[in-house]
Order: sequence, then C-alpha cells, then structure tokens
Amino acid sequence: MSILPGRRALLASAVLTAPVPLRAQSAPPIRLIVPFAAGGPMDMVARLVAPGAGAHLGQTVVVENRTGGTGAVGMAEVARARPDGTTLMMTGSSWPVVMLLNPNLSFRMTDFAPLTRLTLAPHVFAVPGNLPVRSVAEFVAEAKRRPGEWSYGTSGIGTTLHLGTEMLKRRAGIDLVHVPYRGNAPAMADLLAGRLQTMFPTIAEVTPFLADGRLRALAVGYGERLDTLPDVPTMAEVGLGDVPAASDFGVATGAEVPAAQRERLSEAFRASVRDPATTARLREAGIFVVASTAQRFAQMVAEEGARYAEIIQAANITLN
Repeated sequence: MSILPGRRALLASAVLTAPVPLRAQSAPPIRLIVPFAAGGPMDMVARLVAPGAGAHLGQTVVVENRTGGTGAVGMAEVARARPDGTTLMMTGSSWPVVMLLNPNLSFRMTDFAPLTRLTLAPHVFAVPGNLPVRSVAEFVAEAKRRPGEWSYGTSGIGTTLHLGTEMLKRRAGIDLVHVPYRGNAPAMADLLAGRLQTMFPTIAEVTPFLADGRLRALAVGYGERLDTLPDVPTMAEVGLGDVPAASDFGVATGAEVPAAQRERLSEAFRASVRDPATTARLREAGIFVVASTAQRFAQMVAEEGARYAEIIQAANITLN
C-alpha cells in the first residue's frame, strides 16, 4: 500500500515532534548525596564515578552535597526518600559512627542498604620533619616521656582517623591530645608549622611535603608497602596491627529499595569505578579501587561498626 505525499509529510512531522520514549520518561535522574563538603576526597570519588554509573544505568547521576551533623544531614535525606532507587549516598565503613555518637537520630542503620564499597585510600602516619623521631618506636618512646604534651589533628570528632589514632594511643600506651579541625587542610597547616606532632594525611596530601623534607612518614595504613613509599613500613610491621588508618568510600541507598534495583545500581557503580581511566585517576590521588559486592560491603560495615563501638566506649568519645 502506497502513502500519499501529504500523508507521508504528516507522518514525518509526527516522528520529529513525538515525545521522548516511555523508557526515557520513566528514568528520572539519580541523586548521589555526598554528606560532606565539595572538594574533599569523598566528593572527588563521587564525581569521578557518577558519569560512568549513569551511562550504565541509562540515567543521569547528579552529585549533591548535603553537609552537617558529621554526615547525619545527608543520611537523613536518604532515609526518608522514596524507595525507588533514585536517592543514593556516598558513605564508608565508618558510617555506623554517626549513630553511635548520635543516639537520638531519626534513622538507624537498618534504614540503609549498602550497595558497594568503591575505593580504599590509605593514610600516612606523618610527623613534622624537624621532630626528632625517625620511626614509630622513637615516636612512642618520646611521647611516653611527654604525656599529654603532644597533640594530633583530625578533620573532626568521630572520623575514622580520630578513632584510629585513639586505638593507636591505647595500643602504644601513650597520651596524645586530640585537636579536631573543620577539614584536613587547616590540620595540615598546623602539622607543617609544628603546632601538631602528628596526623594521618592522605597520600596525595603528604607526598609533596615528604619530598621537600617538611614532613616525615613513619607508617602507612595499608596491608602492604606502597609502591610510591617503598621504604615506609605498614602499621602491622611496626606492631600496631589493624589500626584504622585509611578512608574507604562506597554507595548505599534506602533499605526498602527492591533487591533487584539495588543489584542493578551496585553493578553500575562497580563497572564505573573499574573503568581504566577512572582507576588511573584514582591511583594518581593515592586511592585504590575495591568495587566490592553489596554483601561484602555490608559485612565489613557490621564488623567495623562493632570495632568502632568498642573504641568509642573505651576512649569515652562524645561529640561534646
């Protein structure tokens, strides 16, 4: 059957002006909430993996920073979101700490479902270059001679590195004063000026100052020595064992999101972070790809939560 010229033009016009397909209409943007300020390592990882995850999902992934309450503000937004898989959050194994230090929050760990642990970023046990110690053993010996006189900096109360340094103190039998800052940058400034005696910067933060001698690395928070710092021992090698000295970042969503949707999201983010270009960018920043399953991430969060609860109780850590 032939189509008359006028009718052919009408059909062509209809095709050109037709609405977008139903599939596209039913795929709204995904919000990836970062519960900390823009510019930090978690934010960097989120912005690196969001485009690739969106491409795998056929949806746009938009990164949004929702700061406050040591992550509680962003978490609350995810907890109360519709369980349709369009509201996710960046997080890490230390996220149970928010609940441990804030018992009156409107949400609980059971309100969330881990999707994947994306990355791991080892930190470096660093001291000022003019501090007269060249090993962890020398640091411990000197700190024991100066109980309560030396201090360490972190980006805030309840952070992984706050709890990790408290564990280090207990294992080494030393007394260091905690000085919390609003981020790593001001803490690094005081470390470089010698107003702090130690902290745990990221590899990217510490490397330039190791090269010029302004800082000295005593140990790394990783299971093996790093290619970029081959002469620096691991925490285990210096007798500190599994002291938390790394930052890990992952993705989670609401617990009521259907299992099939959660698996689809998990696969998309794992595929994105494994992209060779993304992996290379992360390695340049001293961040290693993990890309775990949701099950493994959930297991690790539970294990770390129990360990952090023990540290918080033993060190009597509060937000006051």
